[in-house]
Amino acid sequence: MSKIHRFRQVVKFGWQHAGQISQESFGRKKQISLFLDIFGCYNKYGMWSNQYLKERMWEKDKAVRDSIGNTYKEAHLKREKWLKDFYANRKFFIKYSNIRYEKESLRAKRNEAYTKRYNAGKNLFVENDVNISRQHYLDGTISIGDNVLIAKHVFIDYSGELIIHDDVALANGVIIETHTHIGKDAIQTRLEIGNGASLFSRAYISDSCHVIGRGARIGAGTYVRTNVPPYAIMIGNPGKIIGFRMSPDEVVEYEKNKYPIQERLSKGELQKNYDKYFLNRWKEIKDFTRM
Repeated sequence: MSKIHRFRQVVKFGWQHAGQISQESFGRKKQISLFLDIFGCYNKYGMWSNQYLKERMWEKDKAVRDSIGNTYKEAHLKREKWLKDFYANRKFFIKYSNIRYEKESLRAKRNEAYTKRYNAGKNLFVENDVNISRQHYLDGTISIGDNVLIAKHVFIDYSGELIIHDDVALANGVIIETHTHIGKDAIQTRLEIGNGASLFSRAYISDSCHVIGRGARIGAGTYVRTNVPPYAIMIGNPGKIIGFRMSPDEVVEYEKNKYPIQERLSKGELQKNYDKYFLNRWKEIKDFTRM
């Protein structure tokens, strides 16, 4: 919202609310003085006229007005900071997501720009029409590791907390959400995508998914509502685990060459996931994959 548009809104609704208050409490005479007070509270505290009405500011003494107003001022400054970043992000997106940056001579420039803006690790590769943004005035965070691929038409919401580890691939059209709604309130959620996970074309990661384990594979068009264990393969809508890329023994051998000992997954944890999501559900998986 531009400053001019905001000013017009303050004038329009401020005058309406001043009229409403004066008619209910004072008669029409005080509308001008109430309007000036509403405008003064907007300038001093960033308070909208409906908030002035809600708090009945015209009835309060100076100390109480300042106490109430400063709470609104803090929220106003936070909102202004968020809006500044939002519009800067939109400007960035319009520029660097443009398909002209698919030219070989401009790709490195786009990768560098996304790396700097989102504080990503080395060797980030970004294609055209990649939108990374926050919504609803939420002060979310994003962390992107090394050697991450973000393909064309990907939408990443980091209104909550998003952690993308090393060697992750997000294919064409992947959508990631990290917030939900309860009534009118927007609520932040958290998602961590482990090392080497691959999310194939048009996979949708909903706010109810909080972990995609390392090495997992999310099939094209999959709607992910639940957490995904390491090295699992998930497909479908809603997403279901249909197997694992390796057996527990194979993962143990693979991780010996891939991770330091303190970061390796235990055989017990791997076997538990393998039994729970695969061996114990074999008939269900067979039926599902035949559909």
